[in-house]
Amino acid sequence: MRNKDYLELLKTDVLEWNKWRDYHPEILLDFSGVDLSNCSLMNADLKFVNFINANLIGSDLRGVNLYKADLSNANLIGTNLRLANLKYAVLIGTKLHRTSLSEAHLSEANLNEADVSNANLYETELTGAYLYKTNLSSSKLINTHLVKAYLFQANFTNSLLKKADLRWANIIKANFTGSQLIQVKLRGIKTDNPTIKNQNRS
Repeated sequence: MRNKDYLELLKTDVLEWNKWRDYHPEILLDFSGVDLSNCSLMNADLKFVNFINANLIGSDLRGVNLYKADLSNANLIGTNLRLANLKYAVLIGTKLHRTSLSEAHLSEANLNEADVSNANLYETELTGAYLYKTNLSSSKLINTHLVKAYLFQANFTNSLLKKADLRWANIIKANFTGSQLIQVKLRGIKTDNPTIKNQNRS
């Protein structure tokens, strides 16, 4: 099949798509630059797929398997990624504004310079993730797991961090202007922010 045939199958029947992927795990899929906006792709098997510069704006991606997928510079504004598997995924410069990442798994994922502003990160798993210069402004990080995450120069402006776990994370030069930190776990954190340093001692 050609790329457009693969895309048509994915758009029309996710169950058949998943069966096909089970039979053909050796095929490397290049969906770079494709338009999958406003599609229902719930529970689709999309692991290892190249989505660089793809348009997925407004799509239903609940429970999708994007393990080790490359979504660099893709547009995922307003998508629903609840319970999605994004472990080891590459999301460099990805647009995730207003995205729901509730209960999604992004352990060891690379979100460097991604826009995750106004997003829902309730119980999102980001252990060991890379978030260098990531924009998390006005986002809700409730029960979010950020243990050992790399958050150097991350932007938390006006964000809510409630019961988030930042133990042993690197938040040097991160911007917390206007943010709320409520019952946040800070043990072993690396920071140059005196306010957070004082909270860590308490």
